[in-house]
Amino acid sequence: MKYLRLGVGWMLLTAMPLGWCVRKNETDRNDPPVRLRDAVEVRRSRVWLSDLLPSDPPPVLQKASTAIALCLSPQPGSTRPLDGEQVRSMLAGQPEVLRQLAIPSRIMVRYAGWPIPEAAIREAISKFLREQAWRRDLPDGARVEWLQPMLAAEEHPRLQVTGLEWDNRQQSLQARLRCSTRASCGSFLVHVVLPAPLGQAWRQRMGSGSALISTSGQLATGNGTVLAEKGKPAILILDDGSMRISLRVMCLQPGVLNQQIRVVEAKSQRVFHAEVVGAGLLHAAL
Repeated sequence: MKYLRLGVGWMLLTAMPLGWCVRKNETDRNDPPVRLRDAVEVRRSRVWLSDLLPSDPPPVLQKASTAIALCLSPQPGSTRPLDGEQVRSMLAGQPEVLRQLAIPSRIMVRYAGWPIPEAAIREAISKFLREQAWRRDLPDGARVEWLQPMLAAEEHPRLQVTGLEWDNRQQSLQARLRCSTRASCGSFLVHVVLPAPLGQAWRQRMGSGSALISTSGQLATGNGTVLAEKGKPAILILDDGSMRISLRVMCLQPGVLNQQIRVVEAKSQRVFHAEVVGAGLLHAAL
């Protein structure tokens, strides 16, 4: 009888760790899901699942999420909405990861980017002028202005000027620039305000109306160069002063600089009236 009691005791002791493991696994399965953030900022060309996790996720989930790419990032300085159902479909091949997550109905992803310094803009314009018939740098007294901070996907981007014209409405030079590496930033506009005597001389030299010096060094006059082509894709920037959203759209009509044209967003078929601000680049109020 004594040996029987000892045997039963050893059997109970041996079974206890197994019971602990079962209870532990059951507890793991019942852990509350990790809720993804509904607003994030990124600084790389792709959005990864790890970018959406809160600050203290479970280590196993953190490790797995660093290898799961969701989508491309929006343009620097812009915001892209991610629908919750989109995220679920992107994670359909990762059921164990998906099971651990609570996904908001909408996630706003903003590409923070790096501000493009004024010195880089001035140097790009000066280089352009030196390479054209002007053979001079941008005057020291010139003031460079733009509507909003321009952002790039890299910290020190190289810029190039794709066009320069005289803006009669602003009475200033208008330069169109982009990053030499196309993925770093899209086209953007700046105005160069010259001191009064210089401004008059430059306006006369560039001619009346919309005179554009293109990257080929040719002078185009009249209504300007077509920057948005009918039936061709373009990027539309929607801006409300505090947030910018970029959309891929299709141009429904051609347009030159500062012209209002109609564009359509392919997925929603929504039509926007937008202003042409660069080559394949449009702007409208949000």
